[in-house]
Amino acid sequence: MKTLGISTKIAAISALIGLSTSLLIAAPQTGSAKVTSIKGSATVDGEAAKVNQVAKAGTQLTTGVDSYLDLYLGGNGPTVRLQPDSRLSLDDLTYDDAGAEPVISTKLGLKAGKVAGFVKKTSDQSNYIVETPNATVSIRGGVKYLIAVDGSVYIWEGCVICSFRGINYNVCAGQAFDPGIPGVVDNPIGKWPGPLGLTEFDTVQQKAKPVTSLSPIAPVGSRTLNRDSLGRILK
Repeated sequence: MKTLGISTKIAAISALIGLSTSLLIAAPQTGSAKVTSIKGSATVDGEAAKVNQVAKAGTQLTTGVDSYLDLYLGGNGPTVRLQPDSRLSLDDLTYDDAGAEPVISTKLGLKAGKVAGFVKKTSDQSNYIVETPNATVSIRGGVKYLIAVDGSVYIWEGCVICSFRGINYNVCAGQAFDPGIPGVVDNPIGKWPGPLGLTEFDTVQQKAKPVTSLSPIAPVGSRTLNRDSLGRILK
């Protein structure tokens, strides 16, 4: 009987060890971002940024006037460009590749200026969020975007959901979200100003295109961007 009791305890301990090991293996891993390019002045946690410097979750990034900083996020991106005179926090960079499909979690906090990025296709369980003081933008993948701190969103590929004042707006390729309306309009910017060989904004069209949608549900007519809205884009 004693031998049976000892065997039972050993089996239980082995099972617990095996469960603990599997949980450790399946635990989300911490990702990181690597500085790949700098123009002008930029900082990482208050210190001058350097090419090949590694930044982890919790890092604060800034750029000066007429400056930019490019990041490679690996599976959490892959690429991000912090535009001139901007401030960004890396709030979450985690991934879990233990399952059939990797589950990736990326959250960027835009505090000032603009950020552009390319997000590759991810699993349905993954999430990529850019949060500003005025809006939260959820990106599924296969997306090229530019987001401004006022909640403006510009899309060149794919679709995103922009949550603004409790309402969700679908913004897809060729469209932009204008918080001044608020509503979805045609994207007034030419080419995507992201980090893959594109170093500057293309010239913004001087005449804004008609509004394609003023609500998150369906188009409600055609209008043109007002002067204040166009001014925010050109700024």
